[in-house]
Amino acid sequence: MTLRFNLETPGGPQLNTINRFSGWYIPDHGRRPELYVACNGKRAASLEWGSVRPDVSSVYSTHSQAIISGFQGDLLMGEQEQAQAVEVVVLDAAGQDRELFRRTYAVGPYRPPVIRDRSFNLFELLVCPECRSPLAKQDQGWMCPRCARLVPLKGGVPHFLQEQGTPCLHVTEQTNTHPYSADVLDILGRHRAGLVLDFGAGHTPKELLRPHVVYLDAVQYEWTDLVCTRARLPFRDHTFDAVVSQAVFEHLEDPHYTARELCRILRPGGIIHLDTAFMQPLHGDPWHFFNMTQHGLRKVMAPFEEIRCGIKSYQHPSASLLMQFDAIAPFITSRKWRNTIAKWRKELEAGAGEFDDALGEAGRTTLAAGFFFEGRRPQ
Repeated sequence: MTLRFNLETPGGPQLNTINRFSGWYIPDHGRRPELYVACNGKRAASLEWGSVRPDVSSVYSTHSQAIISGFQGDLLMGEQEQAQAVEVVVLDAAGQDRELFRRTYAVGPYRPPVIRDRSFNLFELLVCPECRSPLAKQDQGWMCPRCARLVPLKGGVPHFLQEQGTPCLHVTEQTNTHPYSADVLDILGRHRAGLVLDFGAGHTPKELLRPHVVYLDAVQYEWTDLVCTRARLPFRDHTFDAVVSQAVFEHLEDPHYTARELCRILRPGGIIHLDTAFMQPLHGDPWHFFNMTQHGLRKVMAPFEEIRCGIKSYQHPSASLLMQFDAIAPFITSRKWRNTIAKWRKELEAGAGEFDDALGEAGRTTLAAGFFFEGRRPQ
């Protein structure tokens, strides 16, 4: 079978401390690829597949997956690998570990990561997510002395991964995550003397970093404090004064369980504030599981005492429709409909406020882009 794969970066014969692997791949097995990079025979990093690539689709127009064939991810080389030769292989686990690329690289000088200011010692906050035992520091990472579970470190960042999980890193990501809402900024300000968890922080801009905030995500970005893809969170009970989470709960496999976990790690009386998707198209594919109605969000957040729940201005229906139009654009092949949707989008963007007002409160609730919830852990 013909291999339709192209690795666009890295270029050249040498790897640095941080390396972006990107390109495109059209699988011949028809399933969603599970790409990963192996170094000297060991899994080192997973690559996210599914980015829109109109350029590839224009060449391979008969292949339905060509439009979403882009992939990217970062590979970090450790201090012990500098000045060595490393054999790098890119494979597709969904294709029975089919080899897509192989090359031997030299490794340049190691550059230690930049450490941001913190008001906390992360190691002291953590326990084994399975047996709740304190961790111990080892040469290659951290370990649970009781159940021998290894917590690998990538650039000093601990990774608590599901079984057989492979780290996913986007340390070179240039696009910042959405800014904090006014409500979240208020919570961060009110708890400067305490400790706050940003659950699903994404790529937080450097200017928004706070020393009292722990930045957790399923992917390692430039300022991520720890990576966790496990359902059970690796924190001690009653660790945080507040938890904030923006546009994350639709990406959870079991949001009910996660809500109970966040309640566990909050101190009695601690605040949680989150928003999540309702009328939004698929995003963060494939890790987009459950959009929620307002009733559903309240059910998920049942462990907390509700303070308020509703719609913010950026969650109005105009926002969800604009997202729908943007999602349609790369896929639609009809020039007539492409032009029509572009016209609709332009008109809606210009009159978004008027459109939302015309819907009334009931209409805005029925068609909201998302909802927010603010609650308190019971005393």
